[in-house]
Amino acid sequence: MDGSKGDGRASGRRRAIPGGTLLAAIVLPAILFATLLRHDRDDRARRLADALDYSVRIGAEQAQRLIEGGINGLDRAEDATLTLTWAQIQARSGALQAEFHRLADAQAHLISGIALARPDGRILVTDVAGTAGADPQRIAAAEVLRTARRGTLWLDPPPADGFGANAGLLLSRPRKIEGRPADGVLTASLREEPFLRAWATAARDLPDARLALVRDDGTVLLPAGVAGQHARALPNEAGAPLSGAATAIGDPLGTGETRFLRWQRLGDLPVSLLLTVPTAPHERDALIAFGKIATGCFFAGLVIALMSLLVRDRMQADTETLRRLEAKAAELAAEIARRETAEEGLRNAQRMEAVGRLTGGIAHDFNNLLTAILGTARALERHLGAGADERTRRLLAASIAAVDRGARLNASLLAFARRQPLTLAAIDTNALVQDFLPLLRRALGEAISVELSLDDRLPHSRADSAQVESALLNLAINARDAMPRGGVLRIATRRAWLQEQALAGNPDAKPGPYVAVEVRDNGLGMSPEARERAFEPFFTTKPEGQGTGLGLSQIFGFMRQIGGHVALQSATGRGTTVTLYLPLGAGMEGGAVRFEAPAPPAPTLGRGASVLVVEDEPAVRDVAVELLADAGFDVRAAPDGPTALALLKDGVAADILFTDVVMPGGMTGVDLAREARRLRPRIVVLLASGYAGEALAQYGGDAEFELISKPYDTQALLARLAALRRPRFATA
Repeated sequence: MDGSKGDGRASGRRRAIPGGTLLAAIVLPAILFATLLRHDRDDRARRLADALDYSVRIGAEQAQRLIEGGINGLDRAEDATLTLTWAQIQARSGALQAEFHRLADAQAHLISGIALARPDGRILVTDVAGTAGADPQRIAAAEVLRTARRGTLWLDPPPADGFGANAGLLLSRPRKIEGRPADGVLTASLREEPFLRAWATAARDLPDARLALVRDDGTVLLPAGVAGQHARALPNEAGAPLSGAATAIGDPLGTGETRFLRWQRLGDLPVSLLLTVPTAPHERDALIAFGKIATGCFFAGLVIALMSLLVRDRMQADTETLRRLEAKAAELAAEIARRETAEEGLRNAQRMEAVGRLTGGIAHDFNNLLTAILGTARALERHLGAGADERTRRLLAASIAAVDRGARLNASLLAFARRQPLTLAAIDTNALVQDFLPLLRRALGEAISVELSLDDRLPHSRADSAQVESALLNLAINARDAMPRGGVLRIATRRAWLQEQALAGNPDAKPGPYVAVEVRDNGLGMSPEARERAFEPFFTTKPEGQGTGLGLSQIFGFMRQIGGHVALQSATGRGTTVTLYLPLGAGMEGGAVRFEAPAPPAPTLGRGASVLVVEDEPAVRDVAVELLADAGFDVRAAPDGPTALALLKDGVAADILFTDVVMPGGMTGVDLAREARRLRPRIVVLLASGYAGEALAQYGGDAEFELISKPYDTQALLARLAALRRPRFATA
């Protein structure tokens, strides 16, 4: 009886829970729908506002720069006529017309014509054919003269019959002589194309966007298709200047569709840039987003409703089912732990494999160099013999000891993962700068000249030449961006001595002598705040998209890595100087030692035997050939496997094949040895490699051929060859 009541209570709880879940299937999707819809609306409005702000700001900056270029043309035309009376201007009209033509040509990409008109508006001097003496209303001289009381610049759309080729905007201002009222009008005709190109770039992320220059009185100046009409529904109809304070909606250009509006005033100029974007696409996108959100929320509610049914079924499961689930969860956790352990081991293996490839390549090249050095030192010992003085023997012993230390260091590279070092060498800094100068000139452009001041007595520096060239290129590009109107870049080299206080905060550099490379520009300079953060990664004062902020930080890291120093000096409006302090290269001590080599030792070991030496590294090949020839062998050499195989097929005498393992040409030393044994079964084979025992394991042949490790000593090589030859001659 009691048990039945208990079962009834449990069943009631099970029935109540799905009902609450079904209610959640309605309420939660509704809340989610409202939240997502609001977020989408706010995000869409923010992205649109950001895009409009960016485009109108960039477009306004470009338009202002172009108009200032036209004003510069007016300044030059005014300089040419300011001191002349109208009678003098009339008398010199031909020369002035040529001067105006030269000024327009100097800015032909922007200015299509320059004119000078009397106060009544009649054009007296112009470089535009057929315009002199034209209708006074052509340049609206009366309106321009009226502006002399409230400003100095007047902008107009071009007249219907044109003013110069492709005229898009007229800039006019009174001709003022000090101490006298305005006397005449100077006008420059600006081309339309530069404005349209700049605006197309600024609004590339806004489809169907339209931009126009609008005067403070509402007159549209550009583009040509709507120039001259009065912009409607703008906040300035009462005469107030336009500003970029907010986004509005209207149809100012009479396009017949509702558009988003954003405007930006061009500095102190009586004109603003108007940007319009149709609202229809954004409304359509908002409607599509609404449908997607509604559909997603509907399916979310449907999933919650289905989950309520699953919850009801779950609650009917017994304790045994829960125990099985707990057991499976434990198994799953253990499997996850095993997989994580396996994945970590795989990552470590892959990392070590990559390190092995890198260090293997370094070991091969490094051991080739050590082999050449060791062989040369041993050859000198043999040639000098007992006639060598104590100092010579000591220097040779030091060289051999250094090779031994290098071999041990190379062995450690195969055991530990290290970063690839820089290629440091003693470099002639003056020669590097002079050789790199043509590339710098191309990067700077014609507007910037380069001056060199090089110290003739400059010592060699110790650095990576490729990294120094990269640093010079980065500094030149920064200087170019800091001199938008051109300037001078000066590169100087000199000897410098840095005190300890100058290296504060740089523990990698030591006080002492350095080679200084100074790069100086006369550009915009840096503010104190920018100067303090100049070497921070990703910090840049350039506009978005024009710099990564990594150039100076890369130079800073490179200089610290080689034990050098970098210093920066800059002030706003006074240019920037960056000095690279490169550590000195290793000097040469003493002079050349002259001696007469005694006669080479009598050939003994190699008498009557021939050796084919196969080595792709010329220095190592030459050393091997020389030491084997000194031992009495008849030596032939080949730079790679295919060449050596061709010699064997041609019948070249070769009792011994001495070959490197890793070689170019598509054939390893192991492959060559096998082919040689096939052609001449009794040939003696000795392989050499900087990889030591790993080489044969990687390329095969570890059970077939003998191997000697690089760098090898003369005595060790001859001893190995002697040991290999004995069995052959014993069975001969």
